Amino acid sequence: MGDTQPRPALRVPNARIAVLAILICAFALTGCGKKHRILAPVIQPPAYEIPFAPEVVLSNLAKAYRTKDSTEYRSLFDDNYQGTSIDMRDPSPQLLMFTKAEESQHIAALARRPAVLVNLQLRPVLVRTADSGDPAGWAVIQNPIFALEISDGLDLLVVGLDEELIEFHFIPTLDSSSPTDTTWKIAKWVEVRQ
Repeated sequence: MGDTQPRPALRVPNARIAVLAILICAFALTGCGKKHRILAPVIQPPAYEIPFAPEVVLSNLAKAYRTKDSTEYRSLFDDNYQGTSIDMRDPSPQLLMFTKAEESQHIAALARRPAVLVNLQLRPVLVRTADSGDPAGWAVIQNPIFALEISDGLDLLVVGLDEELIEFHFIPTLDSSSPTDTTWKIAKWVEVRQ
C-alpha cells in the first residue's frame, strides 16, 4: 500500500478542461442540438385602398405589381377584361390579346421567383378622360406609367415607355362599400409601340 502513488494535482483540472472543451465544441458544431434555419424577412403586403376612382385602381395596380401580389392584382380587372398589345415597328405587326387569367398568371410567375425585383412607378398626375368608343360612364387614363423595371439581380430590363401608347379603360360598378358608391375595374388595357 505504500507503493501507491497519489495522482498529480494538475491531472484532474486538465481532464475537466478537456471534457469541457469537447462539450463546447460539440454544442458549437451541432448548434446545441437544434436545427437552425435562416428565415427570409416577412414582408407585409401594402395597404390597398377601396378602388373608388380609376386613379386609385392604378395606384393599387402599381403596389400589387411591385409586391407581386397576384390576388390583389387579379381583383383589379373586370371579368370581361381584354388586354391588347401591338408593336407597330414590327414589319408584320401582330395583335396580341390577353385575358384576366393571363394577367394574373404573369404576376404569379413573377412571385414564384423571389429574386426578381419589380419597380413600377406611376406619373404624379393622372388625367382621366373618356373614349367615345366606350360605353357611357367608362373612364380612360393614357400613359399612366412613368417607369417599369424588372431585375433578377444579374440583368435589368427597363421598359421603354417613351415609345409606347398605353391606355387603361375602366368600368364603374355600383358598390355600397365605396365612399362614392362606385368601384372601378380595368376593362381594357391597350399597348401600342410606335
